[in-house]
Amino acid sequence: MSKPEFTLRTGIYPAIEPSLFRESLSGKVALITGSGRGIGKEIALALARSGAAVAITGRTHHQVEATTQEISKMIQGATAIGIVADVCIRGNLERLVKEVTKTLGEIDILICNAGTNTFMPFHMTDADEWWTQMEVMVKAPTELTRIVLPTMQKRNSGTIIYTSSRAAGADLPWTAAYGCAKTSITRFAGVLQTELNILQPGTFGFENNGISVFSIHPGEIKTKLHETAFPEKTKKEAPYVIEMMDKLHASHPTFQAELPAWTCVYLAAGKGQGLEGRLVDCTRDIEEVKEYLSSTPRPKIGNACG
Repeated sequence: MSKPEFTLRTGIYPAIEPSLFRESLSGKVALITGSGRGIGKEIALALARSGAAVAITGRTHHQVEATTQEISKMIQGATAIGIVADVCIRGNLERLVKEVTKTLGEIDILICNAGTNTFMPFHMTDADEWWTQMEVMVKAPTELTRIVLPTMQKRNSGTIIYTSSRAAGADLPWTAAYGCAKTSITRFAGVLQTELNILQPGTFGFENNGISVFSIHPGEIKTKLHETAFPEKTKKEAPYVIEMMDKLHASHPTFQAELPAWTCVYLAAGKGQGLEGRLVDCTRDIEEVKEYLSSTPRPKIGNACG
């Protein structure tokens, strides 16, 4: 069966309509990294509107504090805490999980959203800066998962979502570190899901695996990251990069941040059956994708990036 063309979605649509998820996450505790601003902030807002107690975290104190206060004021009955932390420092990750668990309870929903990007030809990149991107988008989320996962395994319950990108399956120029990082975390999600599917009913003795792992492509959403991704070196020595990326961005429709935010709610609410371990493209109708996948044989060894 050939792969169909799924309906393009740019904002809220029937499957992820917020009214469907009122109190769907009640009693759940969610930790969202990189949630002081941008897509992470919208994810935190959506989770809180769906009843989850949310932990906001990022490196910038005023952003974390502002988002935490906004959620508390905007959403009646919402529980939100803010914790400043650098995801590249393991001690910060351990402190983060400890504080969230002490204040809100054990983490049910982990969303690793913190990210960075620099548009620059590889031959111009600085080695340390290149590897920093890999630390933010690969090392940090895998280490945070390592800390949070044991309690999920004991309870056989939890949802883990990594903000990835369609770049995981495309050779997009000028983004070598970003592309490598997104491919890595997407592949990690698929492998982790496969392992859990084996371990939870086997080694841990549960009837089935109750932990779901996803990576998502949020869509080409214009955030502050796009504004800061062109360093002076690129502007001066490689203006062709900016010209090409401007043309590429101009060809995309305008995607709303609510699109990935409510897709995360959809997945965390347990509606992602059949999508576990996969890269979920938020810009394509998720119900159509599920219907297609349910009609095709699932291979014994999957391909998360496929």
